[in-house]
Amino acid sequence: MGIFDIFSPFFSWFDAILEYALPPMARLVFWGIVASILTMWLYVLFSSQGKLSRIKTEAAETKKALNEYDGDFKGAWQLIRRTLSLSLKQIGLALGPTILASLPVLFMLVWLGTAYNYRLPEAGAIIDIKTFPASAEVQWHPQAKQGVEESQWQISWPASDEQVWLRDSTNQVIATFPLSESIPILHKRQWWNVLFGNPIGYIPEGSLLERVEIALPENKYIKMGPEWMHSSEAVFLLVVVIGSLAIKLLFRIH
Repeated sequence: MGIFDIFSPFFSWFDAILEYALPPMARLVFWGIVASILTMWLYVLFSSQGKLSRIKTEAAETKKALNEYDGDFKGAWQLIRRTLSLSLKQIGLALGPTILASLPVLFMLVWLGTAYNYRLPEAGAIIDIKTFPASAEVQWHPQAKQGVEESQWQISWPASDEQVWLRDSTNQVIATFPLSESIPILHKRQWWNVLFGNPIGYIPEGSLLERVEIALPENKYIKMGPEWMHSSEAVFLLVVVIGSLAIKLLFRIH
């Protein structure tokens, strides 16, 4: 488990409760609304709304003075400098709180990527699996059917009371099917796994295998547009943006 996976067990527990009443799309909207509320609450909590309000008022007055100015360039330049200075000051005051406020969104995005984008196949479904590098020998028990490519395999997805093992050339167990989580990639542990863990584990360091790709069924929540729009993250972020803007306008947050 990585740092950004800390809240994932809670999200999964609560999502399982919501599942009794809401379909997946409605749950994504729910999580987006929750994230937008938390984000704006944290932003207000850590930002100096009074200072930001005064700076915005002063910036508007300076901009108005610049628009109405009819003198020489020296005078106009002073107003331009003042406008830029106030804009930079506003960015400086808002940057830190904005980063802190984005943390709930990041925690939820990490969880959504593992909980919503893929699903485990039904027992008996034929699933393609690729192992990398292609030169690394692997062993299957029971034996898997080899695909067109040397490193491509097909297995019949086992039932919950059955198991299929993938081993490397040294007889180390690399993966056991069925998987515990719907994660399509298994790899060796990398530095970023301190932040974002892989729920199904890692390939042992001494193995010649580097990566295993599992063609799990994908969940698509938006049926139109480019491929990246079909994911849970796209729906979630769209709701977060709309929700955050609505809260900002409703409560006049600076």
